[in-house]
Formats: sequence, C-alpha cells, structure tokens
Amino acid sequence: MKRSQNVRAPRFRKALPMATSVAISISLVLSGCSPAPREEAQIYRDADECLQVYPDQGELCQQVFGSAQMDHLATAPRFLDQQQCEEEFGPGNCESAPEGSQGNATGGSWFMPMMMGYMMGNLMGGRSVRQAPVYSSSSRTSPLRDKVVTANGDVVGNRGDRTVRPAPSAFQKASAPTRVTQSGGFGRMAQQKAQASRSATRTSNRSFGG
Repeated sequence: MKRSQNVRAPRFRKALPMATSVAISISLVLSGCSPAPREEAQIYRDADECLQVYPDQGELCQQVFGSAQMDHLATAPRFLDQQQCEEEFGPGNCESAPEGSQGNATGGSWFMPMMMGYMMGNLMGGRSVRQAPVYSSSSRTSPLRDKVVTANGDVVGNRGDRTVRPAPSAFQKASAPTRVTQSGGFGRMAQQKAQASRSATRTSNRSFGG
C-alpha cells in the first residue's frame, strides 16, 4: 500500500483523534488494500541444482527432490492418451501414468506430462520446506508453451526462471490428479487461473492506491 507508507506517522497522529486513527486502520485492513506478500520460491531441475546453491544442505535437497517426485507420480494431470498429452506439453514430454491410475473410460492407459523439475520454498525461512513438481510445454499450439505450471494448473513463471513468486495455492496438493478428457482442457484451465490471478492482483493494487 504505497500511499500509506509515504505518510509520516507523527504528523498523521496529531491531525486525527486516536479513535479516528484506529477506525481508519481497521478499515484499511478489512478492505484488503495490500494483498498478502507472495513467497519467493526457487525452481530446480533436480537435487544437484539445489546443491549448487545450498552446498551444505545436501540431505535436505535430496529429500525435497524425492518428495517432489512422489507428488508428481500422485498428482500429475492425467490424459486419455499420449497424443492428447503431447498436444498440451509437446512431443516426447509425456509418459504412462503409474499402474494405480491406469484404466480410463475407453479401457486404455492414462498418460501424464514428464516432470520438468520442482519448485521449492522456505528452505532458509525458518518454517517447513514446501515443494511442488512443475511442468513446461514445448507444444506450439498450447497456451502453456514456455510456461512453468504446477499439477494444479497454477502458472508460476516462464521457462528458464530460477526464482518465482507463486500464489499460495501453487503449493497445495490435490487429493487426486486432474483427469483431462477433452483436448486442450488442462491448458485452458491453467490459462483461466492465470487470468483470474492477474485480475485479483490488479484489483488489490487499485484499492486505496495500494
């Protein structure tokens, strides 16, 4: 909230009674003028890239990468066939889903995008480390082309980004993978979520000049 930061506190307090100041403070909080700051996260392809940045955190880098791989197997979006998956993510970027998730409506196997890498937050933040597998598309016809997206469809950055500021929802783990049964379905969902996120950010920034 840029304008409030430029106000000199002592002069502001002298100009208004205490009760009025408190009322204004409460009003600003309730109006949601300043959106919650987004957490900074790093994107790595594997544990080795994490180790290059944090050479003294070898065990943790391996552990986080392993957890991201498990989440990938459990939550990566599922497509009816390989062709449909590759239309979204590009040729050679898809693989068969684990046995437990196979058996789609047509009697075939499900396919899912290959994990490009993983997003990691809070490594040095004093809280538990969070991670999420991420994917990227090389398909010329996909809205996900050269974007970095999570299994939930949250677009968190562009291919090549090493540092991103994802929305909190990007780290939320789905209870079950998204099953895509129509061509371009996952890409459209991700595109809609990205547009909604940008719209919410613009709205918050306009509130009281925040």
